[in-house]
Amino acid sequence: MSRPSSARALSRLALVAATAVVAGLCAVVPASADTGTYDNSGSETPTSTGTLGTGVGQKLTGAQMVARARDWVSHQVSYNQSQSFSDSEVGGPYRTDCGGLVDMAWQLTSSPVVTTPSPGIDSSTYSTKLSSWSQLQPGDALAVAGEHINLFAGWTNQANGDFTYIAEDNPSVRTGEYPANIHDASIDGYPTSSFELLRSNSLAPAVPANFNVTLDANGQAIASGQTVSGTVNLTAVASSQGVVNSLTYSITGPNGTQTINGGTGADNYAQAWNTTGLPGGSYTISATANETDGQNHTYGPFTVTVAALPRSSSSGLTGLPNGGYTTAWRGGDGNLWVGTGSGTSMAQPAEPWLLGVAKGTKPSIATLTDGTWVTAWVGADGNLWVGTGSGTTMAKPVEPWLLGVAPGTSPSIVALPNGSWEVAWKGGDGDLWLGTGTGLTMAKPAEPWLLGVADTTSPSLAALPNGGYEVAWKGNDGNLWVGTGSGTSMSQPAEPWLLGVGSSGSSSSPSLVTMADGSFEVAWKGGDGYLWLGAGSGTSMAKPAEPWLLGVADTTSPSLAALPNGGYQVAWKGNDGNLWVGTGSGTSMSQPAEPWLLGVGSSGTSFSPSLVTMADGSFEVAWKGGDGYLWLGAGSGTSMAKPAEPWLLGVA
Repeated sequence: MSRPSSARALSRLALVAATAVVAGLCAVVPASADTGTYDNSGSETPTSTGTLGTGVGQKLTGAQMVARARDWVSHQVSYNQSQSFSDSEVGGPYRTDCGGLVDMAWQLTSSPVVTTPSPGIDSSTYSTKLSSWSQLQPGDALAVAGEHINLFAGWTNQANGDFTYIAEDNPSVRTGEYPANIHDASIDGYPTSSFELLRSNSLAPAVPANFNVTLDANGQAIASGQTVSGTVNLTAVASSQGVVNSLTYSITGPNGTQTINGGTGADNYAQAWNTTGLPGGSYTISATANETDGQNHTYGPFTVTVAALPRSSSSGLTGLPNGGYTTAWRGGDGNLWVGTGSGTSMAQPAEPWLLGVAKGTKPSIATLTDGTWVTAWVGADGNLWVGTGSGTTMAKPVEPWLLGVAPGTSPSIVALPNGSWEVAWKGGDGDLWLGTGTGLTMAKPAEPWLLGVADTTSPSLAALPNGGYEVAWKGNDGNLWVGTGSGTSMSQPAEPWLLGVGSSGSSSSPSLVTMADGSFEVAWKGGDGYLWLGAGSGTSMAKPAEPWLLGVADTTSPSLAALPNGGYQVAWKGNDGNLWVGTGSGTSMSQPAEPWLLGVGSSGTSFSPSLVTMADGSFEVAWKGGDGYLWLGAGSGTSMAKPAEPWLLGVA
């Protein structure tokens, strides 16, 4: 490879200067020069392509080729066939002559010369010859076989034949960018007719104009502000096939960033995003596609709201990720029954394993992060039983550790964010017990602080977002107690405000739920017979209140659930024997109502409703009607659609 003679170079410089004055163009002359690293060898092997590259030997766009060449212009790289140059932007090292400039721009694996020795840049190993000047695109090369080569930077007026090129000419001229015209007699000191036009084999296929990737969730285009829950089926639909090489989804929310590999070469890159168990709130979803131009392109982000399954007080009713419910109860035959459905409809229920439930108790059921459920109850033998299942099917249950439960009381079980569960109950010794486990296995339980639980009352347990728990119960002194901890450990509990629960000897128990921010809401029948509400965090509680002076029937307990917006929904049996519902926030409540004047149990009984909230903010409530059958209702706020008693199911 040779370079122009000094006379030819000076002639070219005079032409360039004149052209620059006429066309208003000039060579790029930066403020500083030679800020990279020079090596005293022209045969170095490049090891990197810097921040402006895609990797040695990898494909890149024409625009990237030009950007790389302009880096040498900005550094005013000097000409020397016996040295190489590298910097952080374009990597290297590449030989500092005309061929090395193009080698660097095309990020070749070495620094071949123009023609000889073979294979040179103008061979089929590295390039493809073009047939006309009109075909030139940024990143192509203008070569004189065995003599010289420049990089085509782009058209300034293609109709007129005006363009610029980047050249590394001789020791007296630093790397620069210059104007030219295809109709000129000569370009860069060589006859225009002597140039061959080359396109790099490293040129990445162009991405079609207006190419786009649409992100879908459950078959619909994702839009900011959309609310999702349960399992979200993500797809990325490209406007043209064959452009995307691979794709990755990035989802950022309260717990950090989750990456889902969409795969390679797929039609729609379908992947499932399971939001069950995630904290509610805002999440941003974007997709990064590696495309045929060798680059990563990002689509999105879109901001969606995850409506995590709202927390409800542990009871015989639990919400499902799909918006339905599962309920468990003691049937008229004394056995454990399980049913699942939606609204006021229920698939045919079942009594798996013909499992006895102790008289005067009711099971507690919770939905696990995978959509299955776990239930705890007092067996006919007086011990704590645990079972897991899906729908109305249950794996063979167990009674871990043969743990006694105080007669007339019921356990409280909740699902934890990691897929395990926590259960609380009044032990046969009268103290509060805690246990935690996975599936049907329970770690050794404990009775922290030897905390007494009053009479025939039961604790109310709720899971915290961090994996711990919050629990409320009526102590032996008749007051409301709260505690918080993890596993079977508990920080020192407290009885804030010395709040009485129910009358002495009654089975009225508190109902507690946790909020997405880790705080709690608790409802109970006060010592004065009215519904009380309190809100707090840990073992601290703001001043409680008894809104509307709402009576709660003797020996019954309210059922509380958290709403997606941070408020609460509550249901209870009023003094008139009917089902009441209310909604509010903190200790405030909108005017409550008793929709449809629905009786709960028979007069004087301790039957209480069970209520859960759904991801859309609606609620589901179950209760034993005045006729002795299981009733279901669904609604929102204080409104309820017409309730029903599916299958005429007796409740003991």
